Amino acid sequence: MYFVTADGGGTKLITILYDEQFNVLATGRAGGTNLNFRAMEDIREDMKKAAGQCLGDAYPTVDAADFVIVGPKEEFVAALQKACDLRAHTVLNEGQAALMAGTGEKYGLLALAGTGSDVFLLQRDHNDFIGGWGTVLGDEGGGFDIGAASLRAAIYAEDGRGEKTLLLPLIKEEWKLHKLWDMVEIVYGAKDQRRLVASVTKITAKAAAMGDETARQLYRKAAYEIYRLTRVVLEKENGHIEGKICTSGGVWKGSETMFEEYNRLVKSEFPDVEIVKPIFDPCVGGAVWRAIERGMKKEEYWPVLLEKFKDFRY
Repeated sequence: MYFVTADGGGTKLITILYDEQFNVLATGRAGGTNLNFRAMEDIREDMKKAAGQCLGDAYPTVDAADFVIVGPKEEFVAALQKACDLRAHTVLNEGQAALMAGTGEKYGLLALAGTGSDVFLLQRDHNDFIGGWGTVLGDEGGGFDIGAASLRAAIYAEDGRGEKTLLLPLIKEEWKLHKLWDMVEIVYGAKDQRRLVASVTKITAKAAAMGDETARQLYRKAAYEIYRLTRVVLEKENGHIEGKICTSGGVWKGSETMFEEYNRLVKSEFPDVEIVKPIFDPCVGGAVWRAIERGMKKEEYWPVLLEKFKDFRY
């Protein structure tokens, strides 16, 4: 038996083919799937690419695909169906997949800071959700937000409005800028502006690791924004939820400062909650879902996933 787990979001799509023993057989990678930021034709082509990379003649039949796609889900199903005989599929929501990948469990709270930002509460008898408004209306604390703030910090350091920061020389070096103004053409001429700006967080992370206070402060601000989302949800639950709070998304990887500040802020109001870092990236969420659907208990599937899916550890 063959299965597919997949995760498609703001900047990337990852597909994984595995068998009933959780052996990873093939993977596919392509660009993001969010229609708010990419054209349908580009998304469709990338879906075909990711599906084709891990399916095709070698694996003609897939028993089930379990996935989260922020975007045209039916197009992803169509891409899979063109690449194989797909017998069943389950569409998961973004928070659901990331929480299961992060903790191996179905219930808890997921604090997502990827390209954008959201908080998902998943409980036995109800769910809740806050955030996810996109780059213009929200996504505070996400990768685009931090990337844009980092570019502005470099501008402010250049023209005297802000403090000196390593972000200025590091951005110039990374983007090979003769003068900072050259970034205007790069940013506004980008085909995928959201992905480009969000990628600046790699530079922010480097500056923070080098001790740059401006970069570290950007991560503290991001932590505060995710905390504000978390607080609203927890207040509705009187501070008590089933399961853990799990952070997820690439932004959390940038600097330990962000997790420490988020942990401090949440614990200051809700001392009884348990906050953990995720074990796997969200693309493994579908495999956890499938294991649960097969009637397996966590003590059965979790140790196997830790071994077989180690390349997708957070």
